[in-house]
Amino acid sequence: MLAAALALGSLSTATATRVDTMQPRPAESIQSCTLEVTGMTCAGCEAAVKLAAKRIAGVKDAKASYAKGTADVTFDPAKTTAVAIARTIAQKTGYRVEVAK
Repeated sequence: MLAAALALGSLSTATATRVDTMQPRPAESIQSCTLEVTGMTCAGCEAAVKLAAKRIAGVKDAKASYAKGTADVTFDPAKTTAVAIARTIAQKTGYRVEVAK
């Protein structure tokens, strides 16, 4: 009888633990910004800007357009800022990059 009670106790603990791990996590805080990029002239330039942005810790997604002279970046504000992203892209690519107003 004691063994059965212990077995039931361990089952309920395992079940409770599993239920706790299945709880949804709070959604991350995500922000987006548009950057003005001066100097892009081709699709290769777009790729360079996009790659430089995606290598920054906290950046979730990046898209660039040489035709518009912009880059749209989605990022976690707990890990980086729009100004830091612009500065890093400028350092890595050599283009002038500013946060759009």
